[in-house]
Parts: sequence; structure tokens; C-alpha cells
Amino acid sequence: LDAFVTNTNLDIGMSNLIIMLFAALAQWATLDGTIAALLAATVTSIGGPLSELPFVASGCWSYLPEAADYLPLSQGTALGDIVGIFASGGGGDYRDLALSSITGPCYFAVTMDAIALGRWFDADDDIM
Repeated sequence: LDAFVTNTNLDIGMSNLIIMLFAALAQWATLDGTIAALLAATVTSIGGPLSELPFVASGCWSYLPEAADYLPLSQGTALGDIVGIFASGGGGDYRDLALSSITGPCYFAVTMDAIALGRWFDADDDIM
């Protein structure tokens, strides 16, 4: 992994994200492989972390400040800059929300687990 990061000029956060994405896609291919499951997991992997924003903003839980690298809100992206303008008008910095980029693949994996377990339990009911 260190050689990959060094040779491709990726930081460790980006390389972790790439590894998690490949693992999530392998899980999808192994457990289900349907387009519907891929779509459901992809939408959840984007919406899930974003749905955590109100809870983090209200102080219900927090992440490490170094983890604020979630792509839609990361610094230097058009959406991140737009959100930053609106957030700074509210008296705070949205980067204090500190969403991690690996949260999305985790939501993807959990969605695939739920779909696979649902199919397994459904198949188990058909046997009896």
C-alpha cells in the first residue's frame, strides 16, 4: 500500500477510499450483482453520510477533525466551495462537521449486507 501511495502521489486517505470502494464493489458482485442493488447501495452511500450532517451539527456525535475529506464537501470542489459560502454566513464552518470519505463505502457495504440478509431470510421462508 505504501508503494502504491508513493508511486501514484495519492495521500493515505484517498488510497483508503479506493481500497474501500473496490471492496464494496467486490461485495456487491459476490452477494448480489443486480443493477437494482448497485443503485440502492450507491444512493445510500451518498445520502447516508449527508444525512448525518444535522446530527453532527447539533452535537449529537462528532468525528475527528482530520476526517473532513468527504468529496461533496471537501475543499476545492465547486459544491464544497458553495456550501462553504452558505455555512460561513451561518456563523460556522461546515468543515467542523468532519465527514469522512470512507463513510460512503461503509454505507454501501451495510446496504449490500441488508439486501443479502433479506434475500437469505426470504429464501429460508420459502424452504419451510
